[in-house]
Amino acid sequence: MTTLPILINSQPDTPIFWYENKVITHSEFIQDVLHIEATLNKHHYAINLCEDRYLFALGFVACMLQQQISLMPASRAEKEIEALEQDYTDTQSLDDDLLKSLLASKSDAKNSLSLDIKADQLVAIVFTSGSSGKPKANPKQWGALVDSAQRVARQLKLNQPGQHTLVATVPPQHMYGFETTIIFPLVTGACVHNSKPFFPEDIRQTITSVNEPVILVTTPIHLRACAQTKLNWPAIDFALSATAPLSTQLARDSEKELHTSIREIYGCSEAGVIATRTTTQNLEWTLLAGYSFSQKLTGVCLLTPISDEEILLPDQIEQIDSQHFNLLGRQADLVKIAGKRGSLNDLKIKICALDGIEDAVFFMPDEHPDEKARLAAFVVAPDLSVKEINALFSRQVDNAFVPRPLIIVEKLPYNETGKLPRKNLISLFNQHRTNKHLKDSA
Repeated sequence: MTTLPILINSQPDTPIFWYENKVITHSEFIQDVLHIEATLNKHHYAINLCEDRYLFALGFVACMLQQQISLMPASRAEKEIEALEQDYTDTQSLDDDLLKSLLASKSDAKNSLSLDIKADQLVAIVFTSGSSGKPKANPKQWGALVDSAQRVARQLKLNQPGQHTLVATVPPQHMYGFETTIIFPLVTGACVHNSKPFFPEDIRQTITSVNEPVILVTTPIHLRACAQTKLNWPAIDFALSATAPLSTQLARDSEKELHTSIREIYGCSEAGVIATRTTTQNLEWTLLAGYSFSQKLTGVCLLTPISDEEILLPDQIEQIDSQHFNLLGRQADLVKIAGKRGSLNDLKIKICALDGIEDAVFFMPDEHPDEKARLAAFVVAPDLSVKEINALFSRQVDNAFVPRPLIIVEKLPYNETGKLPRKNLISLFNQHRTNKHLKDSA
């Protein structure tokens, strides 16, 4: 049976994480892992809720050694955690306080434990964000995670010529954050800062505090905030963006303000990272080496070198050649209204191109739309009225795609990964409907 070490190409003195304002080396990380493994309760599953990346990584690796499967919920909401505990029996929860308390009791660790993991060992279950419905479970084997990280690192030229330090605004439970900030340091030799800075100034200060060269792992919503804030940005080798489409204009603005290049990652919870591109240079995507597509009646399937199983992608793909493609959008992105088909993302792009529109999202409030259904939209436009927006937008699209209702809001209900889960939109929509009813009744 093939096994793979926890740390690939490990050197004892190589930095792997920043924790409590100091660098943790490979050897220190292993000693902490062995201590956590020796003191952590043994269950079949562990819900890893740690927000500190170093503590998350310790819990994840310790669970691997115990053959516990780490569950990574799409949300920390109490209701979702309770649902996980019902679906997965014999489960414990890991959080920052627990891991800190275990570290505080650290003594000399035992070194007799094998630090190799079977390639086919199921080590994690990652859940989709629920953007189009209920979060879906996606099991991950150690060998597949290692192989994917190595291919991504080669395509991004990670750690060349020197060791990169990653600063990330995304949580480690999300597939994007999990791969880049937990698997990358274990597999590629990169070093990762343990924090999750949110505001532009916090991001800037964190980058300033670590060793160069730096990679910023982030999302379009954070890039927009950083580009709009006139700060003196420290050196960033390049920034990675994922979780939502990045417009060419936002990529240009971000590169100008942050004095760096923006590279975009395309992936999904089902398959992890699939492809990359430099948005300002080329709109087409480049598949990871060894990856290929297969067209099926049900959609496009991904083939990877490490598995014989085909992975059905949630997106529509237009192949250019064997290694390049255009991304057309999610299957759930396409809607049919009054006999006409349209793309929700295309409608968003069109309305956001209008002067005075800062942000927007289109969605179908009905779970089971028919041809009589109408689109709804939330729009951030401080200086425009609904009537003015609809007048401008109706010149751009067929009348069937003019949203009814169009609701002006101060901000959109993004989650911490920069996505707009359907449940957030429905909640805001219902709130608006209730407020309107109360106003009409007054």
